[in-house]
Amino acid sequence: MSTLTTTGTTSDVTGDRMGSGVRTAVTASALVGALGSAGYIAGLFLLSGASDAEAQRAPITIVECMIAGLAYVAVAVSLPGLAGVTRLPRWALSLAAAACAFIAVQAWGFGTLIANLATVLPPDVFASVGTETLLMNLFLLPSMLLSLAGFVALAVVGWRRRAMSRGACVLLIVAGLAALLGPFPPVGLLAGFALAWTARSAAAAS
Repeated sequence: MSTLTTTGTTSDVTGDRMGSGVRTAVTASALVGALGSAGYIAGLFLLSGASDAEAQRAPITIVECMIAGLAYVAVAVSLPGLAGVTRLPRWALSLAAAACAFIAVQAWGFGTLIANLATVLPPDVFASVGTETLLMNLFLLPSMLLSLAGFVALAVVGWRRRAMSRGACVLLIVAGLAALLGPFPPVGLLAGFALAWTARSAAAAS
């Protein structure tokens, strides 16, 4: 009997540590992603006197985008792990994780591909690269729709199950709507804070 009790206690402690580790990983990476996105937005104001090309190839812009990209890769990898330690379903977490992966791709692309184009193209040509066209909108469409679906679905499920903070649910919905703006910084900022809040507030699995 004593052996069974000891084994059960050890298992509970191990489970608690694993749960804490997953929550910490999601929280930390989501906050870093939010801060990287916030830095990009702040840079638009700090570099307001520069041309589009100069602002996009500025070292601080490149670093912020890369940080956000790497952070959202970590969120995409770790977020489904909350299914094992909370009452949130894996399908909703996986859908939100897929949205995070698209944010990561876009952020990394801004810091590498777009920065390279800003370096090699003449300023007037680069300024026309971001012009809204059908193909440009189609490029952004998967990220926009998946982020909307993933974050709103997680918010609705979390709300109905009372499995996470209501405030986090609302912020996730706002993040999903922000994704419809197209570029990653607004959704990256809001989703980062929302997912960190989700990880800390999600009810433990019974």
